[in-house]
Amino acid sequence: MIKFGTSGFRGIIGDNFTKETVQRVAYAVAMLIKKEKVENAIIDIGFDNRFMAGDFAKWVAEVLAFYKIKINFYSIPTPTPTIAYLSKKHTFGIVLTASHNPYFYNGIKVFKQSGEVNDKYAEKIEKIANNMDYTKIKSITFDEGVKKGIIKLTKNTNSYQKNVVSYINKDNLLKYNPKVLFNAMHGNSSLVVREICEKLGFTNYEIMKENIDPYFEGGLPAPYLKNLIDQKERVVKENFDIGIAFDGDSDRVTIIDKSGQIYDCNYILPAVYEYFVKVKGYSGGVAHNGAFSSLISLIAKDLNEKEIITKVGFKNVAEAFQNTTAFMGGETNGISLKEHIYGKDGIFAGFVVLDLMSYYQKTFKEILTETTQKFHFPSCVIEFAYPITLEKKAEINEQVFIKKELPKLDKKIVSTNYNDGLKINFENNYWAAIRFSGNELVVRIFTEMENLENSNKMVAKLEKFIGVKERQ
Repeated sequence: MIKFGTSGFRGIIGDNFTKETVQRVAYAVAMLIKKEKVENAIIDIGFDNRFMAGDFAKWVAEVLAFYKIKINFYSIPTPTPTIAYLSKKHTFGIVLTASHNPYFYNGIKVFKQSGEVNDKYAEKIEKIANNMDYTKIKSITFDEGVKKGIIKLTKNTNSYQKNVVSYINKDNLLKYNPKVLFNAMHGNSSLVVREICEKLGFTNYEIMKENIDPYFEGGLPAPYLKNLIDQKERVVKENFDIGIAFDGDSDRVTIIDKSGQIYDCNYILPAVYEYFVKVKGYSGGVAHNGAFSSLISLIAKDLNEKEIITKVGFKNVAEAFQNTTAFMGGETNGISLKEHIYGKDGIFAGFVVLDLMSYYQKTFKEILTETTQKFHFPSCVIEFAYPITLEKKAEINEQVFIKKELPKLDKKIVSTNYNDGLKINFENNYWAAIRFSGNELVVRIFTEMENLENSNKMVAKLEKFIGVKERQ
């Protein structure tokens, strides 16, 4: 059964993620293009460094080519945000990736006009894909598609790179000349990052973990704190001004300050958003999900800007872009600028942070500290994911979302909401949340408290409350 989650359809390779399932998705997309009479439709297809990702991408292309859908096929691993950007011009983009999931997963993301397809469109894909007799889905060989000119092989991501560069003040960057340690996490970011640096004339950088390792060193290709210890040590020991880490398909980002302090987008977005309003002259507001640092709320209010709160998933931020004046959006590990793409882009975010630092001639920690002190809001947001069984999921669902039981805490609960999981609001803009993942069988716990010690204590109480311990 094909079911799109928070970000595309994902599954275990050889189990529910197979040649058949991806070709079912490809057929559904082709049928929708035909039904909607999309003129001059071109689909940009990319893949990451996972097992057989290139093969899965070819199998998708073979179906689309039979139905005479023109394809730009990226023959080397290409970042997801790059394909998303190209889909603005060509209507559709498809990326074979399971993002930050374990090595034995793969997935497929479908983009339309630079944003992941929304729930309504995903349901259309699911309905067609799940109800079609697979034996009746037609395809041609990949080589035949190339020979007929339906499939065009390419490696050219120049237009995406130029657009990222357009947001960077080259003179400021070269003057400040920060020493940067990028971390590809064995994903598909390194070539594009190198070419962007070349366009900027920037050479004071190094990229770690850019070799292909489909096992991702046995862990997750995700810029989580526990996966960045070696990069953090290098940043401090070798006097880098900043470390920038991407996930396996390059749409997520985390940064490491020269002090060794690690920041995800709960802190990157507020700093970048304020910079775009105050320095670059943007306006219109910011969109983010509910499990996000309250710092962004304080900044938006101070700037007299709108704040739009969405459900988790960048497809929901994309809808906010379409329906509101918000010009920037974010989640814990991703940032998007509306006029760039509707999806998150770790590469764009990383270079914009360099632009921010170069403008102020300060480290990221120095810039952020000034902001938090201004609002008298010390905070630490942490998030953990816990693998669970279907039985455990049903148990937690009954306890938290049907019976609506609440944990016994030593902090006063100001309010609760169930718009997207459970969010518990405390005094002074602090909070905690519990929600199920839309892509995998895990439950997540989030919290923002005054410091790491208090945040860890809150997480421990919520772990005990729902009976989970093992973290992903």
